[in-house]
Amino acid sequence: MDKCGAFPPLSPRRFAATTTPRILAVVLALLFAINRSFAQSFPDRVTTFTAGLNAGFGAPYFPTNVLGPPNGSLNSEQPNASESDLLSLGIGGSIVLEFVSSIVVDGPGPDLTVFENPFQPIGYPGFVFCETATVAVSQNGSNWVTFPFNFHDPATTAGLYSPSCYEGLAGVHPVFSSPSNGISPFDPNVSGGDSFDLATVGLPWVRFVKVTDTGTTGVAETVAPSGAIVNDPGNAMNAAPTAGFDLDAIAALHSLPATAVREDWMLYE
Repeated sequence: MDKCGAFPPLSPRRFAATTTPRILAVVLALLFAINRSFAQSFPDRVTTFTAGLNAGFGAPYFPTNVLGPPNGSLNSEQPNASESDLLSLGIGGSIVLEFVSSIVVDGPGPDLTVFENPFQPIGYPGFVFCETATVAVSQNGSNWVTFPFNFHDPATTAGLYSPSCYEGLAGVHPVFSSPSNGISPFDPNVSGGDSFDLATVGLPWVRFVKVTDTGTTGVAETVAPSGAIVNDPGNAMNAAPTAGFDLDAIAALHSLPATAVREDWMLYE
């Protein structure tokens, strides 16, 4: 049943130069066509992490556990739950990752995929236990654009397990890609996770990605355009140290060497 409603109760985006922005978009498209070997990448480093309430899970392995490929599971009912692969942001926590050697560019279709560890409750196909986050991008790490999102408040708490309640948020779809199973993190048709298109926010390229837990009612809450406070099943299990969005990885589906954007192409927003 792919709509919010009553379900079985469960527990658990212009640059300024002597030319126009359109020329940059054309240049990036040409570079992308030529440099196929640079078409995909992962962030190189974490620039900031602001832990939210009841964070802590994954701290001993930070930042390596959020850099590199995701470690998903072929079984959507049994997600990865290893500290070495995940970082709990905590309620309302946020993290910024930077692409240093490469930039993410607007190519055909989605350009970024964010991986968490949502799962399908056993025996309930089509439902998901999720912990959600907003995703924002930036070219300079100061001026941010958040991908559009929405939350459709269901009639019952059990309805929160329907993926259709969530639009444009990360942490909704189970992750299948892992180095151990050979499923590519750069193919959103098979990788799992939640993908985002730079065209949606009107940016031809970005260097920074920020993921922010949506919080809960009364604590770092996020109000959706619908007027509802974003809620998810994970908010019922927000004890330390595993509260909030659990970041696994971020993958750039379309990227180019950082030198593709010259220093004299300065951003203003």
